[in-house]
Amino acid sequence: MNHLPRPIADLVSLWSGLIHHPREVLLNRCHHQWRGAGFIALVTVLVATHAPGFGVGSLIIALLLGGPSWALDIAGSVAHDLWSAGRIWQGIDCQCCGGPDGGDDDTDPDEPADDGGLGLTDRDIQNWLDGQSTPTRA
Repeated sequence: MNHLPRPIADLVSLWSGLIHHPREVLLNRCHHQWRGAGFIALVTVLVATHAPGFGVGSLIIALLLGGPSWALDIAGSVAHDLWSAGRIWQGIDCQCCGGPDGGDDDTDPDEPADDGGLGLTDRDIQNWLDGQSTPTRA
């Protein structure tokens, strides 16, 4: 399982993060969203314009593939709005925007860019890297 293709590994990481840290994943999802909706919209346009190979069945498949991501985006947006209004999860900080006040007082300018909303922590990445074997040349 160490050599999964990147999109599959991202999905496994996302759903694993939802199981272990659902609040953080939902808050972060508000900032990295609408990929599922974009995919569904693209297929809808292709079906509406009668593009070859894109029938009504293609839209059903697009909803099955992009629907869970879109639903998670909507849930994340609602949760983030409630969180920023101070109604839920006051002890949790959004990794993307800091806190309910919109500022992150302890940001480090040398910090690498975010992980695309996958909910990975530095520890998760380091554990994965430690588990990888380096190829040896004979």
